[in-house]
Order: sequence, then C-alpha cells, then structure tokens
Amino acid sequence: MKGLVVKLIKYFTNTENAGVGRWILVFLARFTVSSFLLYLLYLWGGNYYAKLIAYGAKPVLAIFGHDVIIKKAMSITEDIAINPVVFFSLVIAVMGIKLKKKLSAAILGFLILSAANTLTLSMAFLSVYRESEILWTGTEFFNLTINFFLPIFLWFVLLPLGSVLPLGGRRRE
Repeated sequence: MKGLVVKLIKYFTNTENAGVGRWILVFLARFTVSSFLLYLLYLWGGNYYAKLIAYGAKPVLAIFGHDVIIKKAMSITEDIAINPVVFFSLVIAVMGIKLKKKLSAAILGFLILSAANTLTLSMAFLSVYRESEILWTGTEFFNLTINFFLPIFLWFVLLPLGSVLPLGGRRRE
C-alpha cells in the first residue's frame, strides 16, 4: 500500500516529459484538490476577506459622499469573494514553474482581484444610492466578468504558462 501511495505522489508531482493527456489529467487533479482545500479555508476565513473588501470600498464611496453598510456589504461580497480561490487553485495546479514565480504571481493576482472586488462592491452601493438601473446593470456585467474571466486571465498573464505546457514542444525555464 505504501508503494502505491508513493507512486501516486510521484505521478502527480512529476510531469517532466509528460504527454498532453497526462499533463491535463495531473493538472485537473491538482486543480480539484487545491480548489477543495482552498474552499475549506474560504469557509473558515472568507468572512475576513469579505470584510477587507467592504472596508476597502469605504474610501471609494466616501468620494461620492456615501458610506458602506457592512451588513449589506457582507451579503454582496459573498458572491464576489470566491474568485481568489479559483485564481490560487490555478496557480497551485500548474506544474513546472518555480515557487518564487508562483508566489509573486499569487500576490499580485490577489491584489488585482481584491481591487476589482472592491470596485464591484463600490459600484453596487453607488447604483443603489443613485437609484441607477444602468449602473446596476454595468455592475452586474463587471461582477460576472471578474468572477469568471479575471482569475483565468490573470493566471495566463502572470505565469509563464507557455514554458510549461506540453503543447509547445521543448520546455523553457
């Protein structure tokens, strides 16, 4: 049994000279496991991140003479606060990139996602305060964009994926 576990660990941690099929399988397995673990962490500490976003929106709304209602903000940020989990899962799942590069990409991506989440929350409150259906529609579109597109976009932009994908032939450092 111990030998089987060691073989599985090697299989999922070493993708050097792996074919496309194996690379995708290992990536999806790592993505699934990291997503599950990070989601558990989110269930425990996501409330703190949501408060961070809510307090970050305070100065933005203060520019327009409004304030954040924390209780309302917490219900809104539940929907938008999950995108760092997706981004971190993607960063963890990719193989062949040095830890230092992954960490710097993770930190920068987290900051960008947090700023986008803060802007989304600010726009949501502003649309309610201004009673603007157009602003609310724009906020919903922006929310969908950052929840579904931005984590994947940041993953592609911040990590040198071309050097580790098996599709490009030889691997570069």
